[in-house]
Amino acid sequence: MGSEELEGLRRADSQREVFLCLVENDEPMSSREIAEKLGLTVNAVNIALFNLNNKELVERVSRGVYKYKLGPILKELLVQFFEV
Repeated sequence: MGSEELEGLRRADSQREVFLCLVENDEPMSSREIAEKLGLTVNAVNIALFNLNNKELVERVSRGVYKYKLGPILKELLVQFFEV
């Protein structure tokens, strides 16, 4: 994973929201749980997860359940990076 994947999240609102939701929760979540927490549709979350998975920022744990791939030590850095 390179900085261009993280930089791309600055421009992709739903992907950024989904990714940060997974980081903040710090446990695998289903697309439905993410959608409910963020007020998005399950379809929008699934599209974001698909793109995040392609960027290797999240990984599928089981059907419809994902977790972020970065270590917990980076959590605070990511939150600061994406603060507006």
